[in-house]
Amino acid sequence: MTNRKEIVIAVTGSIAAYKTCELVRNLTKEGYPVRVIMTEHATHFVGRITFEALSGKSVRINEYDTGMAHIELKNIASVFAVVPATANIIGKFANGIADDLVTSTYLASTCPILLAPAMNPGMYASPAVQRNLQTLEKDGVIILDPSSGLVVCGDEGQGKLAEIAIIQKKVIELHERNLKFEI
Repeated sequence: MTNRKEIVIAVTGSIAAYKTCELVRNLTKEGYPVRVIMTEHATHFVGRITFEALSGKSVRINEYDTGMAHIELKNIASVFAVVPATANIIGKFANGIADDLVTSTYLASTCPILLAPAMNPGMYASPAVQRNLQTLEKDGVIILDPSSGLVVCGDEGQGKLAEIAIIQKKVIELHERNLKFEI
C-alpha cells in the first residue's frame, strides 16, 4: 500500500518566512497536498498555527514529538522544498548536520530537493555560503537563485527570496514529475 505523496515544505528562520504563507495557500487552493515542517527559528517569524490553517494539516517542528518524523516525512514526500533557505540551513545541509527535524528530513529524503535561499546580500555573496551552495548543487539539490533588490535590513543586492510564482511553478513541476514515476 502506498501513501499519497505530498509536497513537504520546510520553513526556516528568515523574515522571508512570511512569503511562504502565500506559497502554501496557493498550492493548497489548487488542490495540492502540502505538509509544512519548521525549524524552531522559523517560529519566531511565523507561527505554526498559520501554516496549519493554510495547509489544513498539523505542522511539525520537533523531531521527537511522535515516532520517527523524518522517516515518515521522507516516505510521503514527492518533493522537499526549503522556502526560505537560510545561510544556517544551507551550511548544515552541505555539511551533513542533522540536529533537528528539517535537517534530518533533508538527509533522509530520496525525492527531489529544492532550496529557495533568502538572506542578506552580504551573507549570500560570502565565500562560505557560495561554497555550500556549490556542494549542494553537486549533490543534486535544485537551487532557485534569490533575486536582487533592497532587503529588509536596508542593504541592496542579491538575497531576496525568488518570486513565489517561480517557486510554486518549480514545486508543482517536481511534484508532478515525481508522481509519474510511482507505481
